[in-house]
Amino acid sequence: MKIIYTLAMLAALMPAGAHAEDTSTSVPPANASANVAPMAKAPAEAATDKPAAQEPTYVTAVLPFTADKDYEDMGQQVPLLLTTFLSVSPSLMMVERAEVDKALSEIELGKSGTVDPDTAAKVGHLVGAQVLVTGRIFQVQHDLMIVAKIIGVETGVVLGEYVSMPVRGSIKDASQQLSDKIAQDIAAKGEKLIVRGTDKEDIVAKLKPLVEGKKNLPSVSVSIDAMNVGKTDTDTTAQTEIAYILQNLGFTVIDPMASNKKADIEITGSAVSEFAMRKGNLVSAKANVEVKAIRHKDGTMVMSDREPTVAVDLSPESAGRLAEQKGASALAERFVKSVTK
Repeated sequence: MKIIYTLAMLAALMPAGAHAEDTSTSVPPANASANVAPMAKAPAEAATDKPAAQEPTYVTAVLPFTADKDYEDMGQQVPLLLTTFLSVSPSLMMVERAEVDKALSEIELGKSGTVDPDTAAKVGHLVGAQVLVTGRIFQVQHDLMIVAKIIGVETGVVLGEYVSMPVRGSIKDASQQLSDKIAQDIAAKGEKLIVRGTDKEDIVAKLKPLVEGKKNLPSVSVSIDAMNVGKTDTDTTAQTEIAYILQNLGFTVIDPMASNKKADIEITGSAVSEFAMRKGNLVSAKANVEVKAIRHKDGTMVMSDREPTVAVDLSPESAGRLAEQKGASALAERFVKSVTK
């Protein structure tokens, strides 16, 4: 007993490292892992299991560049190279060059035509783009300057970038440098270039000051026929959007299907969306919303307008509805301004 007691005391006095060294040489049983509770994931590791937030995607088209007479070929080569290089950017969905050429022919701009903010909306709607890139190539002493304009189709906002290269330098390298700058600009400043779908509540809050103090707002009825990606849409996104905004601003909205009462102003129109293009899991759709507002009392036209838009979502139908919603919101805002001025 005395020997056993002495050994026990010696074991208790041994350094902790000695115990660790001894146990490291032991072989765990084959089923040891089954008896050990799994370790909780560290916060950083657990976070990787969550799907990453979807980055904004911008539908972009590169148009022809104008060029000095000696460099007219580059006016066609540079846009082709830019389209190729920009297509690898995860934040850009590029319109095919064939679609761009077709649209330019339709509006008689031709391959050497230039696009300014005034014509950007028309070109953008034809090709289903939110952002247009165009520019100019010209010589300055012994260098060539390639200047790009980045135009927001819906906002008219213009950004600029440029690169320079020796006259006999590499067009490919210069185009790659320029495409990198363009992609960075669109990714960083894209929210200034396009109109995102805005919450109804935000639009109502924005327009509230226009109707405050107005005691005799006219009653309105809203009837918008909808065609979403080739199918008649019973969802009537555009109609619902306009009616919601007006009702929450204090307008009396009369449903023409449920009441025989005539509204002071009748808003009618159409919303048509169609598939534009696909990139990975994302789809873009373009829409055109047209409305006219007629005063019932005397038949006068209060407003006649249209709004072409583009939107990106996970399916053609949802992208189409989002595009219709954006167009309807813009038209509702214009209507409110026209009857409250």
